[in-house]
Amino acid sequence: MYRLTIGIPTYQRPMMLEKLLQSIFSSIIDTSLFSYIDIVVVDNDAERTAETIIARWINRHPDSFFHLHYFNYPIKGLANVRNEILKRALHLAPDYIAFIDDDEYACPEWMNELTRTIVNNQADIAVGPVLPVFEQETSPAISSAFYFFRYNDQEAIDFMYSGNVIMRARFLIDQQLIFDARFNTLGAEDTFFGVTALKKGAKIFWSNKAVAYEVVPEKRAKLSWLIKRKFRLANTYMYILLIEKKYGKIIKKVLVSFFYLFVGALALILTPIRIKHRFFGVLKIAESLGALAKLFNIKYQEYL
Repeated sequence: MYRLTIGIPTYQRPMMLEKLLQSIFSSIIDTSLFSYIDIVVVDNDAERTAETIIARWINRHPDSFFHLHYFNYPIKGLANVRNEILKRALHLAPDYIAFIDDDEYACPEWMNELTRTIVNNQADIAVGPVLPVFEQETSPAISSAFYFFRYNDQEAIDFMYSGNVIMRARFLIDQQLIFDARFNTLGAEDTFFGVTALKKGAKIFWSNKAVAYEVVPEKRAKLSWLIKRKFRLANTYMYILLIEKKYGKIIKKVLVSFFYLFVGALALILTPIRIKHRFFGVLKIAESLGALAKLFNIKYQEYL
């Protein structure tokens, strides 16, 4: 049996955090897999917004299979808070460390499926899908932009993100892996973590049944937010290529970006037509501009 630590970074989302904890505490636990499960919540808010929620859960479930720990780390930054989770989690000597974000909640078999995937494949990292759940009714033209390709179950992959992931603790220790502080305000700290892990020989597998659901608030289910997100994703991707000195991929990305500008401009004529992908053009333009902007050292600091 394995010791698992679940890490949750949180910042001013007490109600969402409560929903996430509810999904974990009510999940199905395969007792043949786990001898012990810790949950480490690191609050990145100097006002300690999550502390009351955690204290209530500890008092409400004193004899739970889960052991809940609260820590405050007020120095803002996406890499900062995730590194604090790693430090606190490794102090508990787990076999595996899972991450899930505070605006998500887990399906009942989430822990079991992630753990089975990493164990059965003798992997270093396993990743599960994050599916959107919209707070308000959303048009297909907007909602379709939130869905991503899902891989075959137990398929080897070459990327990771931190919203739904499990990692082998021994691999993290041996390779001295941490999240890079250069991405504190940019995002993509998890993407770059995955790039670094792969360079150090990580085996990463996809766990299709380990589903987490991301709550998409009304303010995000808008074209204006999607434009910014597409710009940021391309901007940080180009930043990673520059850090890694992948000059061939940089040239390819530049050429693709100019192609996206051309295709996006043509596709703009579809924008007034109420079809599912009518925003394709403007989103491709945002993506191309985000990549090209990084060549001029223009950063979009979404999490400043």
